[in-house]
Amino acid sequence: MTNLLKQAVNLIHDGDRYYGHGRFFHEFIDDWAYHQTGLYKPSHPLKDEVTTISDELSNTIREAWEAVPGEDFIGHVIEECGGSGHLSFFRTPPSVSLLMAKVLGGSKKLEDFADICMGSGSLTLAYIHQTFIDGGSKAVARLNIHGEDLSGNKVKVAMLQILNLLDILGGGQPLYVHSMNLCEMNSLSRECGLVQYDFSGPNNPRCRLDERQRKLVQHSIQQGVPEDILSKKMKLPLSLVKQEIAVFSQGNA
Repeated sequence: MTNLLKQAVNLIHDGDRYYGHGRFFHEFIDDWAYHQTGLYKPSHPLKDEVTTISDELSNTIREAWEAVPGEDFIGHVIEECGGSGHLSFFRTPPSVSLLMAKVLGGSKKLEDFADICMGSGSLTLAYIHQTFIDGGSKAVARLNIHGEDLSGNKVKVAMLQILNLLDILGGGQPLYVHSMNLCEMNSLSRECGLVQYDFSGPNNPRCRLDERQRKLVQHSIQQGVPEDILSKKMKLPLSLVKQEIAVFSQGNA
C-alpha cells in the first residue's frame, strides 16, 4: 500500500509539471468523474501531454482500492500532496472510520446514513464496507446514503471511490445501494453548489446513450475495442458502455 501511495504521489508531481503545483490532480478528478458518469464536463480537458500519466495514475488508484477495499486512498493521496488548496482537508483516520462504522451497526430495514462534510468519503466508504462484511449484498441494498461537502471536487472524489468500492465488493456481480445522493453543499448556510449526484437502482446518474452513441458502441464492440478504451475515446461513462455491451450481447446470443 505504501508503494502505491508513493507511486500515486510521484505521478501527480509529474503531472504538475504541465499544470503548476496542485492543479493536475484537481483536473484529473474532474476528468475521471465525467468519464464515470457523463455529468459535469470539465471546463479544461486534460492535456495530451499527461494522457500516459493519467492512465497510470487511475490504474494505481484502482489497484490500491482493490488491495484495501473501504479505505479512503484518494484522501490519503491528497494529504501526501499537501492538502486541498484554499480549503483545509483532514482525512478521517481509517481506524476511526472503521470504529464509527461498527458502532453504528446495521438494520434489516431500509437504513438512512448521512455523512455531512464528507470530504473524500472516508466514513461512508468504511460504513458501506462494514455493512457488506456484516450482511452481504442484501444489507448494502438497504442503504440510503446522503453525503455533502463544500468542495465540488471532493464530492466527485467521494462518488468515484464509492462507486468503485461497490464494483470491487460485487466481484463482477452488480452491487447496489437503495439510493444515494451526493451533493456540493455549504452545511451551515445550506447553499447548494453545482455538483449533485442522484443515484438510484444501478448506482448511476440518470443518463442514457443516444441512438448515434449506441450504434458507435455496437460497431466498436464488433471490432473488438476494449470497453475502457471505448469509454475514453467516446467520452462516455464506463457504466453505460458496459450496460450497452450487455444488452448488445444478449440480443446477439
